[in-house]
Amino acid sequence: LAEVGRIYRAREQLEVAEDYLKRYLALPRSVPRDNGPAYLFLAQIEEDRGNLPNAIEWLEKVTRGDQFLPALLRRALLIGRSGQVEEARELLRNTTVPTLRERVQLISGEAQVLREAKRNEEAFEVLDQALQRMPENPELLYDHAMAAEKLDRVDTMETSLRKLIELRPDNAHAYNALGYSLADRNLRLEEAQKLIEKALELAPDDAHILDSMGWVLYRRGQLEQAVEYLQRAFKLRPEAEIAVHLGEVLWRLGRSEEARALWKDARVREPDNEILRETLARLNVSL
Repeated sequence: LAEVGRIYRAREQLEVAEDYLKRYLALPRSVPRDNGPAYLFLAQIEEDRGNLPNAIEWLEKVTRGDQFLPALLRRALLIGRSGQVEEARELLRNTTVPTLRERVQLISGEAQVLREAKRNEEAFEVLDQALQRMPENPELLYDHAMAAEKLDRVDTMETSLRKLIELRPDNAHAYNALGYSLADRNLRLEEAQKLIEKALELAPDDAHILDSMGWVLYRRGQLEQAVEYLQRAFKLRPEAEIAVHLGEVLWRLGRSEEARALWKDARVREPDNEILRETLARLNVSL
């Protein structure tokens, strides 16, 4: 029944999915079972409906098993989105976990809660303090770099990413993050492209890396090649940010109707997307 519930949720038939999942939970417990996955799916259904308090209630029921930490992290995010940022931080800080990896996940979760609340400086400080205690932790290095990038601290971002690359030379996302950040700022474009090319060698079908390659090619004036990479990226992941990039290149090529269609679709998907707003303002485009 739980699997059937997941299938119906994937088809966006939320009421049917909810019914199957609740019937699963009501089955007699003839043998021990982990209800965590069912609670998570019911929480996601309530989140899809925009009912955060109900989603949080379902997540609170996950008290053990493999789903405990994912549920706790999601619960903290939803509590933060409900305006209770400090309560979310306390939940994460007061949770005891057995491994260093899980502790790092809690720290990253706290930083994410702060980022979503637009408290980027505090998010950076949380990660910076943690990195001082664990200076060679790959997950912290990446998150620290991205937090620095949000504050436009390019040197700090680059230092953390270069250290991560030194520790994990097969980490495609580290090369990509550094290359994209340079390209987005129109800095050292040849070097940025080489970094992204290295990322593509390691992960040739990653949509975000393909998007980065399209973006650096656009910055270097190679518009037709840029479109090819961005279209491949968008086919793999039709996300708002990729749509915004593809739309801008098409706009520069004079393919304005295609660009507008992409941007309109992106606005429907993510009406508050900052990159879309900034791009439309910069290009002086009204939809």
